[in-house]
Parts: sequence; C-alpha cells; structure tokens
Amino acid sequence: MTTLTKPLKRDKSLVPLSREHHFGLLFCWKLKQGMANGTSMEIIQKYVQYFWDTVLKAHCQEEEVIVKRLLQADDLMSARLHEEHQLLHAIVALIGQQTNVNNALVVTLQQDLTDHIRWEERELFPYLQIVSDPEELADIGKLLEHDLKNPVDEFQPAFWEKSAKAN
Repeated sequence: MTTLTKPLKRDKSLVPLSREHHFGLLFCWKLKQGMANGTSMEIIQKYVQYFWDTVLKAHCQEEEVIVKRLLQADDLMSARLHEEHQLLHAIVALIGQQTNVNNALVVTLQQDLTDHIRWEERELFPYLQIVSDPEELADIGKLLEHDLKNPVDEFQPAFWEKSAKAN
C-alpha cells in the first residue's frame, strides 16, 4: 500500500518564479499550437529567439543565482539545474543558427522545457523549501519581487491563434 503525502505548499518567496514557470509553459503550448497550425519554421525560429531574449535567459540566470545562494556547491539538485539550463540554451542556440529549422529540434525544446519546469516545481522548489534557512528564503523572495517583472509576450504575429492557412 502506498502512502500519499500531502504536497508541500509553495513558499511565497518562490511564487514569482512559479509565475514565470506558468509563462514558460504557455510558451511551450504556443510552439506546439503553432506547429500544429502549420506555422512557418522561420516564424517559430524568430519566436524562440524572442522568448529566450525577453524572458527565458534572465529567468534561468535568476534561478542559478538563487540556487547558488541556497544550496551547497556540490548539491546534485544545483548541478542538475545548471546542466538543464545549459541544455536549453544550447537547443535555443541551435534553433537560431539553422537555415532550415528542424521541426524535431523545436519539439525537443518544447518537451525539454516543459519537463524542466515540471521538475523545478515538483522537486527542486519543495527541496529548496526543506533545506533552506527560512530567513534566507525570505530574503530571496524580497529580491525576486524586486527583480522580476511580470513577463510580457508581444511577439507578432500571434501564430498560435491562427489557422494553418493564415501562416
């Protein structure tokens, strides 16, 4: 018989990152929707670069700083976070360098980013809440509220809203 444990309530200090995670999942949905609509890969390529430059790069950097502050240098969760961020950046760079964007690479980005966000929400954040000093976590929350702005997606065209014939 398996025992279900009650999920840990998200510490308010980490909520700003969770809000950005929601925005990241929306980005993944837009990629998937755009590909299903038959959007040109050139537009998707531009959108991937736009999202990296305006949201994702800074988000990853912020998480790296926070995790370095809260965890020991040799902590496996910290290493995994860093490796996954490097992988996401490498995929974005590959997409940006291609003349003819490979659909499979965009699907890989969409799936890897979704998996990464789910891992952070389900494993990393609860772990941080357990092992971190509550005062340090509260300080991180104050920094996040100050540093993070609500993400905005002003990319045009809004290819995820249109049918394949419009692209």
